Amino acid sequence: MSSRNAGAVALVILLGLVVGTLGMFAADLYAIGVLILFVGGVGAAVVVGEFLIRYVGGRRPPA
Repeated sequence: MSSRNAGAVALVILLGLVVGTLGMFAADLYAIGVLILFVGGVGAAVVVGEFLIRYVGGRRPPA
């Protein structure tokens, strides 16, 4: 998991929160904010999954 990937996911989630907050004034923006948050959540799941694969795959079983 590179910090670049984690930073990009955090930026997408932050963008979704900002657009969702603006959705208090326009319902369309709220729906777009929810979709962006969903994409950010999927990205976060991918980054965490990549980390877990590397962590579990790098450990040696006990001898």
